[in-house]
Amino acid sequence: MELIVFTNNGQTYHFFEVEDFKPTTTGFSFTYTGKATGVTRKAVFNNTSTAGYALV
Repeated sequence: MELIVFTNNGQTYHFFEVEDFKPTTTGFSFTYTGKATGVTRKAVFNNTSTAGYALV
């Protein structure tokens, strides 16, 4: 699955190979694999810094 995150300051982040997407009381977390590096990482976003997100 793919995830696009829109931030309050106008930036957009696009993540590929997203797994374990979990909404939390303060935001959301997920794991993804970097397209250029092939490294799997975990990311956490806070609701106060995100305007929204789209799961594709």
